[in-house]
Amino acid sequence: MTNYERFVKTLNWEIPDRLMTYDLIDHAEILRRYGGEGDLLERNARMCQRVGLDATRYIHDPEHHWLGAKIKNWIRFFGVNAENWKVVETGGTAWIAQRPFHDLRGLERNMPNLPKKREVEEWYKPEIKKIKAMYDANDVVFIGAVEGPLTDAYTYTDMTLFCEAIYEAPELVDRLIEVCGTFSQYIAEVYAENPSAPLLFMGEDVAAKHGLIFSPDFIRRKALPFWKRIAKPVKDKGYKFLYHTDGRAMEVLPIVVNELGADGFNPIERNGCNDIFEIRRLYPRTLLFGNVCCEVTLPYGTPEEVERETLEIIEKIGPQGGIFIGSSSEVHDLVPVENALRLYDTVHRYGSYPIRVGAASRIPE
Repeated sequence: MTNYERFVKTLNWEIPDRLMTYDLIDHAEILRRYGGEGDLLERNARMCQRVGLDATRYIHDPEHHWLGAKIKNWIRFFGVNAENWKVVETGGTAWIAQRPFHDLRGLERNMPNLPKKREVEEWYKPEIKKIKAMYDANDVVFIGAVEGPLTDAYTYTDMTLFCEAIYEAPELVDRLIEVCGTFSQYIAEVYAENPSAPLLFMGEDVAAKHGLIFSPDFIRRKALPFWKRIAKPVKDKGYKFLYHTDGRAMEVLPIVVNELGADGFNPIERNGCNDIFEIRRLYPRTLLFGNVCCEVTLPYGTPEEVERETLEIIEKIGPQGGIFIGSSSEVHDLVPVENALRLYDTVHRYGSYPIRVGAASRIPE
């Protein structure tokens, strides 16, 4: 059975021959060690195949942070002035250190324009086809992805200015969400006609460690209509829609599952944020993507601790199906290579159906 066949079965709540791994790897050493030679796309696809990652949505470029690519898209598709943008990278992360504005008056003078679907299609259609061909050749499922309109909007402004605008210039907030939401809608429409897999991921970070960043009412009024527009072309084709937010997400899940109709949730952050087993109990027909802890267990735990945490998910959720096991967000540079490999190997070793229960208890403390 190919990984694509396993993927489709799992999405449709059928039982394949084994569980699948899903993750985002942004780890320079893993890419160097397992990617081999070739261009960046080829190296990423080969890396996934060699480490046992069955499905992903990400192409890691250790030389250029994804935030820089986002600004290039704003310039290309939103008509944003290319001057005075600066991204700083350090400590394994990046942020926009300079914008061509710093207050609401400056933001008003630097508002993005609505994208044109033709321009989006001319860029994205050949890109997703090329990616699919490379990942298919390595028996890895590649999932298309879009940014949520709120996340894109507050990344454009920075969070402080965005929150100020909510109260002082709500018309600017509405325009930013419309521009960003329309861009993601166009990508979703193109993807629905040229899918690399029968699922689209939307990353919309509306929660932090202690709960929602925005009120449920604000999310319903401002974001939910655009979420539905982004999901519609995908759902109309009979494909699945995967919603992502970091942080404590229980308060937004009724909106995501019951009102948006998302088919899956990712990444199910741990450490007091979310309980994957409680989420499965409350939403038994929601696909789950995660959730071995990438904050503590993966970077600082032993390989045995990684295996034990992975086995708990395998044994408690695996028999029910609808689970893709990976990190609780990403495999980053602080994660020892052997811990990442142990995660994926554990799924492959113990995730064959019928699932054996009791393996976790046999791992030494």
